[in-house]
Amino acid sequence: MSIASQYRPLFEVAIYHKYFLDDGLTAFDDNELLQKKQLANYNWNSFGKVIPTPQTSALLKNHRMLLKQTQEGFLVLTETEKVSDDPTTFKPLVTLDPELILDFYIQLTDAQFFNFTDLDVSSELPLFISNYNTLYNAADPVFIAPYNNSSNAKNHRTSALMQAHLYKKYPELKINKLVLISLQMRNSRSGLNLILNNGNLPQVMPHFKIVFHNRKTIWRYFSGSSKNLLFSTDPDEMPLVKNGIIPVNQGNTDYPAPNPSRIIQERNPDGTINKTYSNIYIN
Repeated sequence: MSIASQYRPLFEVAIYHKYFLDDGLTAFDDNELLQKKQLANYNWNSFGKVIPTPQTSALLKNHRMLLKQTQEGFLVLTETEKVSDDPTTFKPLVTLDPELILDFYIQLTDAQFFNFTDLDVSSELPLFISNYNTLYNAADPVFIAPYNNSSNAKNHRTSALMQAHLYKKYPELKINKLVLISLQMRNSRSGLNLILNNGNLPQVMPHFKIVFHNRKTIWRYFSGSSKNLLFSTDPDEMPLVKNGIIPVNQGNTDYPAPNPSRIIQERNPDGTINKTYSNIYIN
């Protein structure tokens, strides 16, 4: 008697942003209770969405895999069948080659993304986030983080050689798709495998995490009428957050937090960022 196939998760990637998740000065993952509370109202699609490359779209279809967007990231499922009579062991219906690679873009949809994100659009992109190394980053690869590990998307910035390679191989990266997630079925160097050596699915689904950190800026307060500078946090930088309170006060005056729409950057002669300011006009 034939056994019906079923779709099971191959892997999941959580995509977090501290601008949306942190509670004021408290990191969202500071404790389990706060993380659960902050994630309950989180939807990463407020700033981006995942898109498979054309080649990966064909691979998903031909290998009976499905891409599913979630509030926290995305999930790839594969059609499977049970292995003999073992109720907990499954193998993909279409065999997955250990060297098979799936590539996904993160397409940014928020025009202010780089205002509140700790990334320099002029020098630190594209990001290459993977579970394997290439010829261009073999000396010091930074692999995608397992879910329970710390993560900073900025650590996946690329060298000039790597950038040239990526833009040549993935020309769409230049069009609002400035992050590439590239996952191989198996990789001996990272050990972050999606399938077992025998091709079966592991008992525990591989779960990864990408965390974008929020930008910190010097907050400057100006009079709305005279445009005179009233107060500045310089040299201290304060984090930009959507939720919670960042206390800023001088004497008996409490100052409001800035909107990320107004930032000004001062750059060094080599083009790197020296200081970033948030300007707030108050009456």
